[in-house]
Amino acid sequence: MDAQSSGTLQSPSTFSDSSKTASSKSEGSAARDEKDFTKDNAASPIDLECHIQAERITKILDEAIYKTKLAICLPNLVQEYRTLSSILSPQHMEDLVFIFEQYDNPLFSTSLLNMAAMEDIKAGDVSLKNRLNPELGHLMYIMNSYPKLRPVVEEIIQEIKGGYSDLKEDTSGVEYLLTLEQFRELMIRQMDTTAAEELAAKLNTRKLENSNEKLLQKIKEYSVTLAEENKTFETTMKLKTDMIEKLEKELAFLNHEADIKLKKKILDSDRQMVLATRSHLVKSEVLKEEEIETRELYENILKAHLIEEKNQRARRFKVETQLLSWLQKYDLEMGDKQVELDEFTEKYEDELAKCEDLEAKIAEQDKEYIPLMEEREAEYHQEMTEKMNKFLIEHAARVIQNAWREVLANRAEKKKQKGKGKKGKKKA
Repeated sequence: MDAQSSGTLQSPSTFSDSSKTASSKSEGSAARDEKDFTKDNAASPIDLECHIQAERITKILDEAIYKTKLAICLPNLVQEYRTLSSILSPQHMEDLVFIFEQYDNPLFSTSLLNMAAMEDIKAGDVSLKNRLNPELGHLMYIMNSYPKLRPVVEEIIQEIKGGYSDLKEDTSGVEYLLTLEQFRELMIRQMDTTAAEELAAKLNTRKLENSNEKLLQKIKEYSVTLAEENKTFETTMKLKTDMIEKLEKELAFLNHEADIKLKKKILDSDRQMVLATRSHLVKSEVLKEEEIETRELYENILKAHLIEEKNQRARRFKVETQLLSWLQKYDLEMGDKQVELDEFTEKYEDELAKCEDLEAKIAEQDKEYIPLMEEREAEYHQEMTEKMNKFLIEHAARVIQNAWREVLANRAEKKKQKGKGKKGKKKA
């Protein structure tokens, strides 16, 4: 009883410690609220009440989370007898051992008061519903009253969470714990949110809903167009598949015809090869006969060519000897002619030098002669120009005189005609 009373006395401090450890995650958000409730900055009663209720809800959630962790860790804590005996008091250890034995042996359970459960146990059904024991609540109360178990529980929970994805057994407890922790975070976030922030969030949510509705409408329109395009695509694909089947049939038919034609060509080629071999044999016999004849003809021609070659060699020797005699004669004659050529070359060079001297003299004379001739030609040209101008003036004067004479003659003729006309009029 003393131990129980001591455990009972420790429970409030345990709750406060659990709230402090579990609420360490929200220290950043709670620090702002704590600054608002200092002596220098006194808050309104409503804000103070809200802060108290938020702390109360947080403590309740932390206690529920820790009890859930403790319940999940019970199977592992049962195996840690040394750890429990080093932390728990002897009286509490005896109570735990008694409760474990009751839970392990369902025949001593209080569920035997239920006759239906008794029949199930006799039939071999030792499920959880037939292991209900009110002493489990007392067990949770005892283990919750020891703060030193918290690090052990947290360590076991971290190991369970680390291998959560690899667990093959029932993981509903871990999922419930994760959901409860997530609910705590959401609850703290909701309590830290002001009315203005919540209103802004609602407005943003409405805007997002409106945009979502518009996007859903566009998605519907796009889905309709996509369905129509799919229908057209399916129709085109059906037409193409039909066309492919038709072409495959035609291809099979053409392959069949090609096989028939190929076999026919093979037979024809075999026949042609047989005929060609026969004709080749005949030709080979003919060619053998022709070979014998041509070989005889070749030998006869070879003999004739050898005789002719001997004659040609004799002629060649005769021509070469004659050519050598001619060359010797040419060398002798060319020696004499070379002397004459050298004499003529010397004479030519002398005459050429004389011509060059004469050309130089003529060039010197041309320097004086050409200007004189140009001057004479200019004078001649001027003289002829003057004569030409004089001739043109005289010719023009003659033309003018002749024209004036004709004019005078025409005037005189007109006067005569006028005089004759007047005399005729007088006579009349």
